[in-house]
Amino acid sequence: MIYDYFSKVQRKLEAIKWIIVEQSINFDFVSDEMGIITGKLIFIDKSILDFMELVSTKEAEYRFQYMDKDKELICRWDSAPHHKEVATFPYHLHTKKRVKESKKVNFIGILDIVTEKAIESLKL
Repeated sequence: MIYDYFSKVQRKLEAIKWIIVEQSINFDFVSDEMGIITGKLIFIDKSILDFMELVSTKEAEYRFQYMDKDKELICRWDSAPHHKEVATFPYHLHTKKRVKESKKVNFIGILDIVTEKAIESLKL
């Protein structure tokens, strides 16, 4: 499972490499049932995605922090269990103004969202 997921992530990164200007990614296999992806991507619009995703057969933990070129928060998806008031606890989304509900996400889904945002910012 972990090997398959890491392979899917690598294929996704290859498919969007035209919009990534800099990347630093580590794929760590903890075991056959657990792995961690950490790193940072800088996109063509200079936006930044800093991330950590722990993937296992039993759990998922993550932090995907998306920032503008000045390193100001655009949004951050995370699973830290510190916003019990959110209906989707522990999964939530930080914006500049508040914390809101968020379904569970993964790195591939976040890459889709961030790629779309980076492309949109180029059209402005």
